[in-house]
Amino acid sequence: MSTTLKVDIDVGQVLALTQGLTASASQAAWRRTLRKTGQWVKSQTAKAVSVETRIPQKLLRQRLYFFLRSRDSGKVWLGLNAIEAHRLGKPRQTRTGISVGRHRFDQAWRMRKRSPDGPLYRRTTQARRPYEVVKVDWAGPGEAAFRQAAERAEERLLTVLRQEVNYEIQKALAKAR
Repeated sequence: MSTTLKVDIDVGQVLALTQGLTASASQAAWRRTLRKTGQWVKSQTAKAVSVETRIPQKLLRQRLYFFLRSRDSGKVWLGLNAIEAHRLGKPRQTRTGISVGRHRFDQAWRMRKRSPDGPLYRRTTQARRPYEVVKVDWAGPGEAAFRQAAERAEERLLTVLRQEVNYEIQKALAKAR
């Protein structure tokens, strides 16, 4: 499943903020702004999904990447594949199945002899043989949280850009002294 979500920024506001800076200073401020805004989108997405699905943020951040595509654009990638249940925490055997972190999986078990730290399994039918690896699906909440963060990205980008332009101005004033 591949979904492209594009956020367009009003260039007029950006140019107004960087007016008065040298080309290299404005380029440096813009790159730092892109990187910090990308990190902000990652953190906001991980927080929102973690609250909704009770999956640790540590696991979600491993599936979020930020790339600087060129001098003036960036890309945040979100992997929405289901997470294997044994990665959610330490599995504990219960009477009805296995609990991992804050999740319970009834009728689940581990193959302790073959792989003691391996995945959890669950039968797919009443027969003995067909079984599957237990996974937690988070695609729906993940995409919704990512879209919410993307909607607020322009506002955050302009805030961070103001801070970075101020930093470049202060740096230039310190050199002039």
